[in-house]
Amino acid sequence: MNFKKDIKTVGFKDMHPDQVASFVALTDVLLRLAEQFEDERVFEHALQTADDAVVLFGGLGVEVINEPSY
Repeated sequence: MNFKKDIKTVGFKDMHPDQVASFVALTDVLLRLAEQFEDERVFEHALQTADDAVVLFGGLGVEVINEPSY
């Protein structure tokens, strides 16, 4: 997504902690659901969408850490 430099938005620091927690939970669910698809493009699209949203709210982006499950 291309962001305008002069865009005015509400950032995480301006939000109530419950709003931030809800946003994080929604992002987590999005990525966990996308992970279930066999098509890697679905996950990549969800990851990019989540990353863009986090950046729009003043965050640094989304980092995905793959953990093996045995």
